[in-house]
Amino acid sequence: MTKLVAIDQVKIGMFIKLDLSWFEHSFPMSSFKITNEQQIQDLIALKLKHVRYIPAKTDPAALRLIEPAHNETPKALDSDRAPANVFDSIIAAKKARFEKLQLQREEIARCEAKFIKASAVVKNINKFIFSKPKETLVEAGQLIDSIADVFLTGNDAIMHLIQQSEGTEELYFHALNVSVLAMMLAHEMNCTEAQMKVIGMAALFHDLGKTKIPDQVNKKITPLTKPEQNLLELHPVYGVEIGRVAGMDKVTLDVMANHHEYMDGSGYPNRLKGDGLSLPTRIITVANVYDNLCNHIDFHQSMTPHEALSIMYAHRKSQFDPAVMGVLIKSLGVYPPGTLVRLSNDAIGLVMNVNVGMPLRPRILVYDDEIPKKEAIILDLSAESSELAITGSIRPGLLPKAIFDYLNPRKRVSFYMDSKIKNVSAATLSGDV
Repeated sequence: MTKLVAIDQVKIGMFIKLDLSWFEHSFPMSSFKITNEQQIQDLIALKLKHVRYIPAKTDPAALRLIEPAHNETPKALDSDRAPANVFDSIIAAKKARFEKLQLQREEIARCEAKFIKASAVVKNINKFIFSKPKETLVEAGQLIDSIADVFLTGNDAIMHLIQQSEGTEELYFHALNVSVLAMMLAHEMNCTEAQMKVIGMAALFHDLGKTKIPDQVNKKITPLTKPEQNLLELHPVYGVEIGRVAGMDKVTLDVMANHHEYMDGSGYPNRLKGDGLSLPTRIITVANVYDNLCNHIDFHQSMTPHEALSIMYAHRKSQFDPAVMGVLIKSLGVYPPGTLVRLSNDAIGLVMNVNVGMPLRPRILVYDDEIPKKEAIILDLSAESSELAITGSIRPGLLPKAIFDYLNPRKRVSFYMDSKIKNVSAATLSGDV
């Protein structure tokens, strides 16, 4: 329910709903909570006599200060509106926002296309590693080089949520996710270019031994029997056997053997711990566990990215290298791609990507019932006022159906790295893996 209030009665803490098209005002959204005096001044500049507000979403302190007008739908009459020069400024600002939004959509589409090509490469790697090992390792190296370039070009690295992946080829998506995550961690831990690429290759092949495990065990969603669990725990051994035949390097063989070992000695197959685990293994173990928690073989047991980080840090901390775990949290923030969030203006959105250098200021796909889903607003918090921020995460099951369908949170989370491209036109946004 909305009520009408005179423009001179608008207060900080009031949640308003503008009866103007998106291009007729300068705000990111048409419905939002007033958080500062500048927003009030911007509203006054629109020369509307009244605006609507939503009492249920307005702060109690603001409600006590309001002297509401009679409850009618405000009309945006010519006499109410700002002079032409004010609207010219508003339209220019909104045009700039629209062009930026278009570039962001192009950037997302480009990254999704790169991810699809990369996942096809991973599929080929698993298919031909037995029959064409040398050629396959070359192809894998080219993929790793392309991902490394994102970190080495000097542009800001961005981790994108990939919207097109559904769980039909989880093995390939998992290998790619772990490789991207591990390379991000290696870069943030100041590893050399050569070290980062070796870690990326090892991550790409870490689960290769699972190709020797029957699907009825690999893809079983009910609890494994003891014999089945024993068989699954042999996949590191099988991976090393395959890797040796293919001529893989020592780091990759070590990661294949030990990526289920933990710092506290609770892992398998050899209960190694602490200094017995190499840095590449410790990095890839963290990436592997994070992706497995987000993308459980039974999607009903999959955690949100926010939950996965929380579980790893609060309940499984002793299993992981604290330096690696700290870098993961610092790089992804507490709201990784795929997290549903509430903003300080009470808007609800889905984290689409993370600016690795500014993890608490990601881009958010925002729910707005007045804007078609295909034209949904993407807010880049790194470019917005600091007063607009994430206030918390939301479990998907708690969302009303209309918001859930609009934001379309994925049952399985995939992501890919790209560089933030600055000062380019939409026509330049193309490229290959």
